[in-house]
Order: sequence, then C-alpha cells, then structure tokens
Amino acid sequence: MVVRESFHSQLDLVKQQLLDMGTRVCGVIDLMIHAFASSEASVMEKIITHDYQINQLEIGVHDQVTLLISRQQPVATDLRKLIVALKISSDLERVADLVVDVAKQAKRIKKDSLLTFQVKIVAMFTMAQEMITKSLEAYRQSNLLMAQKIATMDDKVDDLYGEIIRELFKMDSDQIEVDQVTQLAFIGRYIERIADYATNIAEWAVYEVNGKHFDLN
Repeated sequence: MVVRESFHSQLDLVKQQLLDMGTRVCGVIDLMIHAFASSEASVMEKIITHDYQINQLEIGVHDQVTLLISRQQPVATDLRKLIVALKISSDLERVADLVVDVAKQAKRIKKDSLLTFQVKIVAMFTMAQEMITKSLEAYRQSNLLMAQKIATMDDKVDDLYGEIIRELFKMDSDQIEVDQVTQLAFIGRYIERIADYATNIAEWAVYEVNGKHFDLN
C-alpha cells in the first residue's frame, strides 16, 4: 500500500513538472507577442538563447517517466498517464521550437513590412497561447468538456492564418519585397502549427481520462 501511495505521489509530481513546463512555454510565447508589438530584436534573441532550458525540462520529464515505468511497471490507467505525460512534454517542446522559428524569421522582417500584419499576427499568437493554457488546464483538471472546446479556437486561428496568406499574395511587389512575404508566411504557418499542438495536448487530456483517441480537428 505504501509503495502504491509513493508511486501515485510521483505521478502527481510528473504532472506538476509538466504543468510547470507549460507555464514556461507560455511565458516564451508572451515574450514573442511583446516582441511583435514592440519590434524589439533583443527580445527575439533572448527567446532563441533560452530554448535550451525548455529542452532540459522536456528531458527531465522524459527521464522521470522512464524511471517510473522501469521501476513500477504500471498498467492500465497509471501507464496511460505516464504515456500522456511523455506525449504532452514532447508537444510542448515542439511548441517552444516553433516559437524560436518565429523569432528567427521575425528578425529578418523589416518594421514597415510587419506593420500591415502586426495586429493579425499578434491576434493569432495570443489565441494560440490561450489554447495552450486551456489545453493544459483541461489536462490538469481532467476536464473533457474544456478539452473539446479547443477545436473551435483552432478553427479561428486557421481562419486568421488564411486571411494573412490571402492578403500577402494580393500585395504588389512595389508594396512589399518577395523575401518579406516569405518570412511573414512562414511566421503565420508556425503559429498555426502551435495551435495544432495545443489541440494535440487537448486530445491527450481526453485520452488520459477515457483511454480513447479523439480527433478534435
């Protein structure tokens, strides 16, 4: 009995580590949103150089889960919880990588090129960040209804991305340089992918509760 109580305490610890990692990732997105709003290159550089810390958090979760599986040999619900932790930590690490990709592209964008699309890009990023936050909250609470609502938000991000792409390709070469169009299109795509990963996290939250894979898209 004592062994099982210790195991479940360690399960709770893994979950908290994962939620802390999520908080760190959302903080990085906050920095990126601020960088877009202010066009501060120094903030973008900070995001790139600090990605290592989030990678280490993902490794920490992975190592802890691997240790628990090897020592405790969990089955059924307990094993599912550990698998979900691995999947979500991987998704969060990929989100952080995509934020770095956005920062690298943003450094190449001229301020006058960004201004036209600044509001929509910030709106996309803010919504994607909210999706990450809510999907993690759904995971924390094992709240299926909250997880299922993420899909609606993903549709809105997709719509904004579509608007940006259509506007970009309507612009004449005398309005914006071709390489600037490319950078902005990549940024939109990366943010759209972040929203997809938020949806993935919500799907893993559902799977942890009922053991069924549910495509929220």
